[in-house]
Amino acid sequence: MTSSKHHAEDKFVALASIAAELNSVMAVAWGVSLAAKNAKVISAQSGDKGLGFQPITEFIDEIAQQAMQGVQDINNEALHLTKIAVAEQRSVDAFRRFDSVRNKNDKARYIGSMSIAMQRVEQHMLESTQAMKKSLRNLNALLESMDECMLSARAIASVSRIVTSNAQEYRDKLALVADDLDKATVFIKEKLSDSYQHLKNVDMRSSR
Repeated sequence: MTSSKHHAEDKFVALASIAAELNSVMAVAWGVSLAAKNAKVISAQSGDKGLGFQPITEFIDEIAQQAMQGVQDINNEALHLTKIAVAEQRSVDAFRRFDSVRNKNDKARYIGSMSIAMQRVEQHMLESTQAMKKSLRNLNALLESMDECMLSARAIASVSRIVTSNAQEYRDKLALVADDLDKATVFIKEKLSDSYQHLKNVDMRSSR
């Protein structure tokens, strides 16, 4: 197998790995959203004692929704990037075949007729490379946005622990939601870190 094919496969594996990492994030974010909705019911039942926690549950649910939307956006961009990578590899393969024919038959009568076709393939290669760089920037920006979302989530988890201290008999149940959010945030940040590494591998491959 050629080095080019190895690099192409590595790109596709890295992109698939990003999708796999974030699929688990989707499940965790959905669980946090459900916990926030349950906490909203609990805080309503606790009356004035849980009044301060009600807006917190709104924030937690919002963070979870943002995380799920972020995962969807990242997966869409990763799919787009995969299509670009396929187009790029096809152009590279086509150019190398043309180049091989030209080098082996450089004295053939009509060998010059391939020039236009090769120029078109080169243009496609250039366009694919530019599109790849743009999509990589978009994907990196989406991951950064998700990372910022998780920083907000940790801050909300800290605040919610303080608020739950006044909920008395409902305190343990509400504190559990805060703990779940904190654990989910740690888990998601780990997955984001792994995704950053996979993205770095795609970026390195694309520069070769």
